[in-house]
Amino acid sequence: MKQIAIISPSVRNERVGHRVALYIKKYLEENSIAKVDLLDLKEFDFPLFNERLMFQKDPSAKLIDFSERIKKADGVIIVSSVYNYSFPASLKNAIDVLYPEWTRKVVALASATMGIVEGLPTTFQLENILSQMKAIVSPIKFFAINIANEYKEDGTAVNKETTDKQVKPMVDEFMFLVNKFTE
Repeated sequence: MKQIAIISPSVRNERVGHRVALYIKKYLEENSIAKVDLLDLKEFDFPLFNERLMFQKDPSAKLIDFSERIKKADGVIIVSSVYNYSFPASLKNAIDVLYPEWTRKVVALASATMGIVEGLPTTFQLENILSQMKAIVSPIKFFAINIANEYKEDGTAVNKETTDKQVKPMVDEFMFLVNKFTE
């Protein structure tokens, strides 16, 4: 079974986007699709990096652990909250501190927003950045909207059947790419 890392980037105290990361984790596990490693950037509590990992003289144990977990993963799903039509600074910080770890890494993108407008600009920005870092970005995205009402704190979807149907195309394409590029 493939190993998938899910990055949950929101570090706000009253964050809601993390619910979507928990939902996708449950979906993958309940359907026996993959083993999941949830990388919660709030728990890592990274400082603002002033250099990439490969150039740091004395990187923290947390940063080494984060890097190793990304390397170990067959693919990565990023579930980004939408901040002002973009993504959290914590995510940019975590992406930029790595470089070779992203090369040929299959990545799927999901956005999570409190409103009713999908986070398309957020995923486009992430796709552009990750593609420049030589990641293989899945073309099918998942857009979670109205997340405070559609997902419980533990990641349970209020309308599970509908939400499962919505996330399935992203997961199917992502896993196809993971299987294709990690054979």
